[in-house]
Amino acid sequence: MLELRIFLDKKLIQRTVLSKGTITIGRSADNDVVLANQHVSRLHAVLEQVGEAFTVEDRSSNGLLLDGERVPRTSVLPPRCRLEIHPFEIECLRLQEDRTAPISKADLQDRTDAPNETPPAREAVSFHFGQIVGESPRMGQVYRLIEDVADSAATVLIRGEHGTGKELVARAIHQTSRRRDHPFVAVNCAAIPLDLIESELFGYEKGAFTGAQAAKKGKVEEAGGGTLFLDEIGELSPPAQAKLLRFLQGHTFMRLGSAQEIPVDVRVVAATNKDLERLVKEETFRADLYYRIKVVQIRLPTLRERLEDIPLLSAHILQRLAAEQELPSLPVLTDGAMRRLREAQWPGNIRQLENVLYSAIIRSRPPHVLDEALLLADSPTWIGAPEPVEAPLDAISKQLLLQVLNDHHWDTAKAATALKVSRGTVYYKMKKYGIEPKDGSKRGLKL
Repeated sequence: MLELRIFLDKKLIQRTVLSKGTITIGRSADNDVVLANQHVSRLHAVLEQVGEAFTVEDRSSNGLLLDGERVPRTSVLPPRCRLEIHPFEIECLRLQEDRTAPISKADLQDRTDAPNETPPAREAVSFHFGQIVGESPRMGQVYRLIEDVADSAATVLIRGEHGTGKELVARAIHQTSRRRDHPFVAVNCAAIPLDLIESELFGYEKGAFTGAQAAKKGKVEEAGGGTLFLDEIGELSPPAQAKLLRFLQGHTFMRLGSAQEIPVDVRVVAATNKDLERLVKEETFRADLYYRIKVVQIRLPTLRERLEDIPLLSAHILQRLAAEQELPSLPVLTDGAMRRLREAQWPGNIRQLENVLYSAIIRSRPPHVLDEALLLADSPTWIGAPEPVEAPLDAISKQLLLQVLNDHHWDTAKAATALKVSRGTVYYKMKKYGIEPKDGSKRGLKL
């Protein structure tokens, strides 16, 4: 683990603890550590763990200094050192603890070297586990679970509302584990049509079906040695559930059109916002698959349950958005704006917070001071009623589904929106009821 303290004009502006093998630093928002300044290269430096030590590689056009000396292409970092990436200074500290815990504000003040380095309340001080931001007790519990399960082979089920960061947790599990040097493959089960799930997950052989001109690996095979993340697993059709269960039991699979079983070493992490227990009772989700994927369960708190993290989350989001928009300086939230953010209910969670801040930045002018009026201009999206809840599966009758499909000219995306369900659910119900547009057209069927 590596702790990075980032200074600008001798003031501490960010503190990050990262637990992963490779750490990227640069101006681009894709980096692990984002330095929003035009003098910083999009990818400026790469820190990589080699055994118990870290190396630094200069990827910049302007160069960087290590303890005052110009870094050649690659150098080994001392246990404690300073990197200079103009106009920033980064203090690097190699941590020897076996675990990464959220850092308290009291600890931050105790370990800051000088009194004038204590950041103002609105500075971008961040507390990370991988790419997850937060220091609340609820997030501390999540961090500990990530560490506990990271190096096991157990299947993990991540549960939480939309926008709570389920994929970030899955990536943190992967990056903290011994599999971090192997692929992390994410699959959105709700976005794949039901008749393509099997070939998407397990691949196919040449000639397996019309149009299969060559063999193709599936996502399971692509993730070999690494982690397969199955998002929205509650959307899988019963046939796909059966095939996934068989794979989880034996860690072997067959490509579509093949009779040969292929073994693969892959760790499965699943996620859902659905009530799987209810789906099991309704017999739309297999009980044996439910118990197979729920070996370890991580429940993510909503933003409403961790309002104390909003200043940290806001600082982190504003820093990333400033880099993406190539702003000359970090946007600043006024006290009134921060109070508004902490009083809101956030039905859309962190994704909604990000959209609100992005909207405010777009409306602002340099030096991008975000006040209460800018946030209130977008109030219908974040102070209003909670987001609609998905309709129960058993409430969608064949007659209702046909009516909605006809009303929307057989546009399944629009039908899903009207029914308040996912598109995958519409496909599932169509297949269940044997509904198919005749001759491949989109004309309606008679009710």
